Parts: sequence; structure tokens; C-alpha cells
Amino acid sequence: MNRLRNVVNNMFISLIGQAVTWASTLILTIAYGRFLSDSSFGELYFAITFVLLAGFPLEFGFNQQLTREIAQEPHKALRYFSNTILIKSVLWLLLYSFILVFCWLLGYNLEVRILVAICGVTLLSTATANTLAALHYSFGRTVYPALGLVLEKGLSTLIGVILLRNGFGVESMALVLLGGSLVSTLWLGFWFFRLVGVGFTLDRALIRELLRGSIPFLTYGVLGVIYYRLDTVLLSFMTNTAVVGWYGAGYRLFDTLVFLPNLVIGAIMYPVFSKLSISSEAKLKMAVEKSMNFLLFCGLPIATLLIVTAPNIIGLLYHQQDFLHSIPALQSLAPGLVFLYINTVLSSILISTKREKKIMIMAAIALLFNLTCNLILIPLYQHVGAAVVTSLTEFLLFCIALMFVPRSLLPIGSVRVAFKALLASLAMGLVSALLLSLSSVPGFFLMVVLPAALLVYLGVAMLLRTIPAEDMQALFSSIREKKSRAARQSDVEQAPGLELE
Repeated sequence: MNRLRNVVNNMFISLIGQAVTWASTLILTIAYGRFLSDSSFGELYFAITFVLLAGFPLEFGFNQQLTREIAQEPHKALRYFSNTILIKSVLWLLLYSFILVFCWLLGYNLEVRILVAICGVTLLSTATANTLAALHYSFGRTVYPALGLVLEKGLSTLIGVILLRNGFGVESMALVLLGGSLVSTLWLGFWFFRLVGVGFTLDRALIRELLRGSIPFLTYGVLGVIYYRLDTVLLSFMTNTAVVGWYGAGYRLFDTLVFLPNLVIGAIMYPVFSKLSISSEAKLKMAVEKSMNFLLFCGLPIATLLIVTAPNIIGLLYHQQDFLHSIPALQSLAPGLVFLYINTVLSSILISTKREKKIMIMAAIALLFNLTCNLILIPLYQHVGAAVVTSLTEFLLFCIALMFVPRSLLPIGSVRVAFKALLASLAMGLVSALLLSLSSVPGFFLMVVLPAALLVYLGVAMLLRTIPAEDMQALFSSIREKKSRAARQSDVEQAPGLELE
């Protein structure tokens, strides 16, 4: 029960933080659509994607190791942090030089090269922040990364909207994003050093261990980032910045909605999986199944709404007619979102049980498939072809992961949840389509369609008993216990004649 209570608390805190950051991202997206042309937005989106594509070694190979190892041996946190940051700093110097030279050799114009240079600095700041966040997660301290994300996104949105309204361009926005990342890094660093103390320990043996251990993660990251971001680069070569902007407008929403599995699995459940993998396989399987149930329950209706209401979403966020080209791209990305949610759980099982070598094979197959399909479909269907390939790649990864995950850990019970959630989502989609046929006014979509869709989905899901009764009972029990503890603590604090030490 203590473990469940901690998971519920962390989930609640993280969801509040994510709700704020998601709202901030939504506002900034609207500002992009209102104040930037599709070509300008395409340049900014390309620069961010290009830097992420080249800077993959900073994000893959180390953070997963940190969370897993510190969750099992917390006293090593400062030593792991010191040596990881040293490795990342050296890697960043090499990668940043490569990024600038390679962008110049490819013949991109000066404005794009400036954007790439700014985003390259953001890469180091973000890599440091993510390392600190991984350490906080390993201690179960999800509140600090959540608040760091709120500070980063909130400040970036506030300042960014003001600048865009006053005619500033994409270079200013790149600097604003850099500033937000630096604020988050300073916040996370302050609270981490308060927990473990300040110090730096150079450990050559640990550096060698981290580098050796990073090989499966790094290989997976190399291949994964390439197939995950390659489509944008291919679009820039085969089409133009406007098409990249159309794709980026849809993909930005897809990317934003990835927060849920990143939050539930990466921030909360992955440390739990890592601890249970060395103590109880039965409890690990139960934790895996409950996580999968939650993601399916949320992911299927989200994907359905993206397909049915894509014209309304794009029209609401991007006010220029050019962005209407993003509608079919968003609809084509939606199915891939569900498989991405599932794949996050399955890949976490492999990593937490130290089967990370399997994910290298998965990524290699996915890259070959993704590249081949993009080369075929992008010339024919441009940004829509790239979106279709993204969804097909996630489906392929799902099929491969089913073969690699141990049968004893496969969440078989989640199939029933998926079927019921799909039925509820279809009912919701039908009602949404009928309501949308009555009016196309944006206010009608926000005030009527979305609330009605949510009510229909929850109502049908409850009738079908989509979430197992024991899960709901455990959740309510945990919440009641939390409230009872809080009430008892309040009574003690208010009791006359008592002093709390």
C-alpha cells in the first residue's frame, strides 16, 4: 500500500505540473500559428529537430543507467552525477562543432545556421537538466522535475508570446527556449545539491563502466533518434520549408502528447520496475499491467479525438489557411501515438530487467523500415507520407517487442482493457462527429464537443467496467488513506497544549 500511495502521489503531482506545461505549450503553439508564417515555423522546427538528431549521444546511454542504478544504490548519486556530466560536456563540445560544420556544408542559409547554433547551446543545458531529473526520479522526487518543467515552459511561453506579438522573429524564440532550459537546469541543480551535497568526484573506473553500459542505450538512441527525426530532414531535402512547417505543426502536437508515457513510465514507474526486477517478478508483472492499463485507457481516446477533430484542432491552434495542410498529417500520426504508448511500457520492461541489448535490434530493424518507407512515400505524399511511416514504424516496434519481452511479464490482462477502451473511444468519436456536424464555430468545439466527448467516453468506459474493479478500489483506498493521514496531522497541529518538534 505504501508503494501504491507513493505512485499515486507522484502521479498526482506530475499530472498537475504536466497540465500547466501542456497548457503553456498549447498557448505557444497558437502564438506560432498566429505570428509566424509556415516557412518561418518550418525553419525553427527544422533547427530544433536537426540539433536533436545530431545530439542524440547526450540523451541516450546515460540517463536510463542513472535512474536504474541510483534507484538500487542511492548513496552513489553524487559520484554518478559528476562523471556523467563530465562525459556529456566532452561529448557536447565534439557534437556542437560537428553540428555547426555539417550545417554549413549542407548549404543551409545564414538564418537557419544561426538557429542551429542557438539550439545547439540549448542541447547542453537540456542534457544537464535531464541528467538531474533522472536522479530526482530515482529518489522518487518527482515534484522537482515537474516544477522545473513548469518554470521552463511557463517562462518560455510568457516571454515568447510577448516577443512574437511585438514582431520579433524565430531567432528571438530560439533564445527564449534556451533561457527557459537554463532556468530549469538551475532549479533542478539547486535541489539536487541540497539533497546530496556539493562535490565533484572523478572516477575513471566509473567512467569506463558508464561508457560500456551506455553502448546498448547509445546504439538504440542513435538508431531511434534517426528514425524518429529523419523524416524532417528528408522533407527538407525533398520538399521545402513550408512542407516542413506543415509536418511540424502536426508533429508538434504528437510530440506534446508523448508526455503521458514519459511521465507515467519514465518518471514514475521505471524506477519501480527497476526495484521490483530484483525482488519480485510477480509484483513487477502486476506493476507492468497496471501501467499498461492506464496508458491504454488514456491513449485510445486521445488518438480517436485527434482523428475525428483534427480540422478543429488545427483551425484552433493555427489561424493561417496554409496550416490546413497539417490536418491529414495529424490524423495519420494518431494511430502511432497508441503504439508509442504501448512500446514505452514494453521497452521499459526490457531495460529494467537488463535486456537492453534487445532494444538495439528493435531500433536497427525500425530504422531500416523507416528509411525505406520514407524514401518511397515522401516523394509521393510529402508530409502525409512521413506521418504514415511514423505510425507504421511504431506498429512494427510493437510487434518486435512482443517477441522480446519475457512471456511471464507480458501484460495479457491489458488486452481486455484495450478492447473495452476502444469500444468507448468509438462511441465517443461517433458522438463527437455528430456534434461537429452541427456547428464549426471554435467556441462550440471547446465548450460543447470536448466536454461531451469526455463524458461519453467515461460513461461508456464505466458501463463496460474498463478499469478492473480491484484497481479502482486500490486507488480510492490509497487516496482515502492519504486524506486520513492529512486530517490526523491537522488535528495534531491544531490541538491546544501540543507543540510539534
